[in-house]
Amino acid sequence: MDVVYSEDCALHDPPFELTRGVVKPYVESPARLESIKKFIDSQPSTFTITEPCDYSLTPILNVHKEDYLQFLHTIYEDWVDQGLPKNAVTGECFNHTNSFNKIDPEILKETALMTPSGRVGMYVFDLSIAFTSKTWLSTYTAAQIALTAAHKLLQLQKENEEKGKVAAIYGLCRPPGHHANCCVAGGYCFVNNAAVAVKFLQDYTLEEMNIMSKPLEFNPKDSITASGPKPKLSADKPKKKIMIVDVDYHHGNGTQDIFYDDSSVLYISLHGFPDYPFFSGSAKEIGRGEGQGYNINIPLDPKTTTDEIYLDHLTKVLEENQTVQEFNADIIVCSMGLDTWHEDPIAGMKGLKNVETYFKIGGLLKNSKSCKGRPVLFIQEGGYTIEKLGQLACRILQGFLES
Repeated sequence: MDVVYSEDCALHDPPFELTRGVVKPYVESPARLESIKKFIDSQPSTFTITEPCDYSLTPILNVHKEDYLQFLHTIYEDWVDQGLPKNAVTGECFNHTNSFNKIDPEILKETALMTPSGRVGMYVFDLSIAFTSKTWLSTYTAAQIALTAAHKLLQLQKENEEKGKVAAIYGLCRPPGHHANCCVAGGYCFVNNAAVAVKFLQDYTLEEMNIMSKPLEFNPKDSITASGPKPKLSADKPKKKIMIVDVDYHHGNGTQDIFYDDSSVLYISLHGFPDYPFFSGSAKEIGRGEGQGYNINIPLDPKTTTDEIYLDHLTKVLEENQTVQEFNADIIVCSMGLDTWHEDPIAGMKGLKNVETYFKIGGLLKNSKSCKGRPVLFIQEGGYTIEKLGQLACRILQGFLES
C-alpha cells in the first residue's frame, strides 16, 4: 500500500496547550507522526512511502473560506509584529453567538479583525489551537498529502480495474482535520483534510487531477487565492457518492458541518459521547435539507464500550443499515483516528483493549456490504498513545490488505 508522507508535517510543534484547567506540553505532537512512520518503515514489503504533490490552494478553497485561509496564513506574523510572544499564538477570547448576538455580524467581524487576538477569537473555537512559525507550512502540506492520496487512489482504481483488486491508499498527515469546518479551527485541526479530499474526488476527473499535479514547492509568501483550474461540473459528469467513516474517538463536528446539507456525502461517526467537542455528536443530528438522513452519529459510552461492542456497532451500520446500503457509495474515505485505544491520554474507550480490533476495522472497510469493491482512502486523524500508534495504524491497514 502506498503511504503519502512528508516530514514537513512534523514542523508544527507548539510548546504547550491548556486543557481542562491544566497547562501541559502540546499533545498533538510531531512524535505522533514519527511513531507511525517508524512502524511503516519496518514493513517495507507492505508499505511504500511516496512524496506529496501540489494541487494549489484551489481544492482547499472549494471547502474553506478565503478569509479563513488568509487568517491561517498570516496570524503568526501578525501576532509577532504586535510584539506578542514568539513561541505560540493562542486564543483568550472567543466569538460566542450568545455574547454578541445583537451586533450586526459584519460590524462584529470588522472589529474582531483589528487585532491578532480578535482574529484568533473569530476563527478558532477552543484552546487546543496554537500557531507557530511553521504551522501554515505543516497545514498546507497535510492538505496536499490528502489531495495526493485522493489522486493516486483514482489512478490505482483505474490500474486495478482489470486485475480485480480494490484500490487503497493512506494519507499520513498532521495536523489532523475533522474538527475544522469551513471557517473555524479547533481540536488541533486547521484544514479539514478529509473534506478537502472528498470534494477533490467529486469535483475533478482523473485527467483534471493529472493536469493540476505539480511538484510540492511551498512558498510562505504565496497569496491565498485560487490558482488552479476550477472544476467543470456538468450533467454528463455526475458527482461521485462518497461515504466517510470516521473512527476517531471524537465526533468530527467539522466534517459533519461541511456536508450536513449534502446528499452526495454520507457521514458516519462512531465516537465517545458525551465528550469533546461537547456540543455535537448526538444521534439526533441526521443532516438537514437535501442532506437529511445522510448523517449518522453513533454515540458510544467510553466507560462501557468494549472491543465487541465497538465492532458490533461498526458492523451493523456497514452491513445492515438501509440508508447506508441504498446510498451505494462510489468511494470510501476513512477518517482514521487511533485515540479509541483504552490507554489514550486524552480519550480512549476504556474497554477497547485488543489490538486485533483495529485489524477487524480494516477488514470491515474492505468486505462489509457497503464497502466491498470500493476504493478506500485512509486519512490520519487523532491518536495520542505515542508508543502504540504505529502498531494501531498498521493493524487497520493490514486488516484491509489481508482480509
